[in-house]
Amino acid sequence: MPKVLAFNIEQPEKVQELSILALRLNYKLITVPCRQQGCLIRDLLDGRDTPPAPGVPFEEEMLVFYGFEHEDLNFLLNELIRTNRRVALKAVVTATNVEWTASQLYLQLKKENMEMKKPIR
Repeated sequence: MPKVLAFNIEQPEKVQELSILALRLNYKLITVPCRQQGCLIRDLLDGRDTPPAPGVPFEEEMLVFYGFEHEDLNFLLNELIRTNRRVALKAVVTATNVEWTASQLYLQLKKENMEMKKPIR
């Protein structure tokens, strides 16, 4: 079953929209508490409450997608745009980042976003 890890999603309307989409697209929505931001992505996906590694806590919203077919992921992303429930930081689980903590993934996404915003020379 596909899964979405949701970090720092505080707006009730956004949580509700993600929950509705979870029912429609048959994925599991996992709302990750702040105290687990230092846990490995793989442990969060497996539902293991392992002791978190030291990490930089983050407050920005982030979604991490696992196990989606291309069309379903596109539909989900388009629905978030259509319903004005955008989340700036998003990632798909890979063989590399599954071994990272959520904090490490967050820092990598921030770095990539900053690189994309740099002017082309």
